[in-house]
Amino acid sequence: MSLTLAKRRIQQLPIDWSTNHDAIFNSTILTDIPAALASWSSKRIILVYSKTLDAQTAHIKTLLTALGPLVAGTKSGVGAHSPYADVIAIARLLSATNADTLICIGSSSYSDACKNAASLHATLPAGFTAADMEALVDKDAGITAPMRNPTVKLILVPTSLSASEWNPISSATNPERKKQHFGTWTGGADLLLLDPEVASTAPQVLWLSSGVRAVDHCVETICNPDSNEAANGHAERGLRELLKGLREYKEGKEGADRGELLKGISECQVGAREAMIGLLVYRIPMGPSHAIGHQLGSVAGVMHGVTSCVMLAPVLRYTNGRNPKGQERVLRVFNDVLGWEEKEAADAVAKFVKLVGLPGSLKEVGVTEDSDVRLIADKTMTDAWGGKKRQLGTVEEVMAILNMAR
Repeated sequence: MSLTLAKRRIQQLPIDWSTNHDAIFNSTILTDIPAALASWSSKRIILVYSKTLDAQTAHIKTLLTALGPLVAGTKSGVGAHSPYADVIAIARLLSATNADTLICIGSSSYSDACKNAASLHATLPAGFTAADMEALVDKDAGITAPMRNPTVKLILVPTSLSASEWNPISSATNPERKKQHFGTWTGGADLLLLDPEVASTAPQVLWLSSGVRAVDHCVETICNPDSNEAANGHAERGLRELLKGLREYKEGKEGADRGELLKGISECQVGAREAMIGLLVYRIPMGPSHAIGHQLGSVAGVMHGVTSCVMLAPVLRYTNGRNPKGQERVLRVFNDVLGWEEKEAADAVAKFVKLVGLPGSLKEVGVTEDSDVRLIADKTMTDAWGGKKRQLGTVEEVMAILNMAR
């Protein structure tokens, strides 16, 4: 399939703080990054980038050559779930070089680490520590009070679909393996560049699992009893784009059809934004799948995205009677887009996880010890989405869902 993808520039979100914070769909980073730097008169740039992308493609080396002496420092690699140590390292680079711009190319762990570093660089004194970070966090809610907006320009180039790039609030994992949340609702990235060619270099398991994470965003919006039709409309459109795009991506990979692959990536990137509108514009909280998934990732090291593959179906089974209309709507979308005749939303989600070839149980991701499962449940109760606005009232309910996921 021969395909030309039209470039499209939009305001990131339809809310006031997002004015002059843009996103470019079907971007080409080798032209769009230099253009942005010129418009900002940037002089000192820090580039944080994926080790895998650098090792397996020429994208990073070509960009570094194009940027030349503007590059004041680089960092290759960020740990899964954005460890505090990586956040601190990036912030110290910003301080040491007096950087005015931070560019990040990588998955959600990279995006979160760089957003956190930029916010903390503006909020805490230079040389801050993990203890200083932890002191900002409300321990019951798992999130900080609003922080200062970044003082450096921030460009994010995502290589996954977890959609962290759209969210001004970011997570990081502390030394005790607890995922905490940082930021301010008005401190998002200055520019998002959605480049399908760059995204196509992501490992297949990363793209597909983060796609299921974006599906999770849609599903938990629609199934939240406090949601509204405006938010649900965006979530449904996102879910349709994601299911279609993920299927095309997988078929393009398997059939060596580059055009279909890139088309699927582009559709997924549009869908990932729609998936976040409920949370970021209408402030509809994410639900138990996200809360449990955060801690499944930080406690057991399960890949971001795979956590949704494991947890979303059991959450839907457990909460089936709490918002049946929401689950019915989710089910209709799956059956309509994929031509299925499933009877339950949980079954449709589980079937889709199998379709894309990803693990769907705790056993499949190596979480079998009762002590680990209990630790995940305990930490969920003080997660940002499991805390004060929790949809599950007790740790026993969390354990019930985790046991269903075994």
